[in-house]
Amino acid sequence: MSRRWSVRAAAVLAAPAIALGVCASPAFAADTWVNLYKSSTKVASMQHVDDGDYFRVYDNYADGHGVRGYLYSWTGYDYTLIMTKYNGSGTGTYAQMQYDVWGTNFYAMQVCSVDGSEDTSPGPCSEMKYFSE
Repeated sequence: MSRRWSVRAAAVLAAPAIALGVCASPAFAADTWVNLYKSSTKVASMQHVDDGDYFRVYDNYADGHGVRGYLYSWTGYDYTLIMTKYNGSGTGTYAQMQYDVWGTNFYAMQVCSVDGSEDTSPGPCSEMKYFSE
């Protein structure tokens, strides 16, 4: 009888630990992407790498135009530009910037085609990609 009781007690005590192990899972960060297409060709991309809060701007198409990634933050009534990054490689490699994204804020990113690093009138541009952490 005492052995049966100890087996039941072990099962009862183990149940919460098993439930925590089944229910608890590690937090997996989800990266966010926005892409710019010309016809069916991907010209540019921007990626938010959640692990480390890096923003990568890819120039995917050697067409003589560079690309610029834009990061915006919600200010309560509109999105305000935080930072930009230019990439004119045309090789699919990325240019990277870092910004500490807060879980309580909302952000947007966009990537545009530009005519060089000093071009202040971008276009065409991708849709805005809205995200939060």
